Amino acid sequence: MRIDRLAARELGEFWSLREDVTVLFGQSTVLRTPWGELRLERPGPLLREALHRMQFGPVSLGNVVPGFPGYDVPENEWNEASRELLDALEPLQHLIVRHIAIGASPLLSVIPLSPRATFHPPPVTPRGELRVRKEAVLRGPGHEPVLAYEGADHRVELHGPDAPRLLAHLQGAKGDFRSPADVPLPRSVVRAALAYAVAAGVLCAVDLKGSARL
Repeated sequence: MRIDRLAARELGEFWSLREDVTVLFGQSTVLRTPWGELRLERPGPLLREALHRMQFGPVSLGNVVPGFPGYDVPENEWNEASRELLDALEPLQHLIVRHIAIGASPLLSVIPLSPRATFHPPPVTPRGELRVRKEAVLRGPGHEPVLAYEGADHRVELHGPDAPRLLAHLQGAKGDFRSPADVPLPRSVVRAALAYAVAAGVLCAVDLKGSARL
């Protein structure tokens, strides 16, 4: 196994706008969305730069704000520029797709589906067993795995050759999914994927009696 393959298998977090969102820049910034136009009066330079980049696909906001925090960094450790940008992005969560990657390879995306969608991954994965909620439907063979359910505010899409192993983690399978020609998923990636899936509402905790706790 090549060392450079292992070195590249690190957690990456990326942000983008939904594909059907258009950004018009001017004195005010207008976002054309599936739910109508959203006008931002005099957005700050950090927000403008983030929106400019995010409209073209998944980007690391660390390229906009050095030291931009990951989902598991406590708020009291954010720098001031990160806090400014995150506060500005907060009202736009229903337009923002959040992504997890292994290195530069996309692995999981959480897509907002409604104007009420909010997304706050827990910094620490909930203790106890997690289970895909019974309402969630897994898209069948021939497609990359998708977890969603009717009335959900988000859907979760899995991508690439690592998707089956990650899906097994999300479904509660045990083991490290090694095989002679395989590379296990980094723990940081699995933890992030669980946190994202919990925030998206497709995973829920299970109590001692085996009942789901939403």
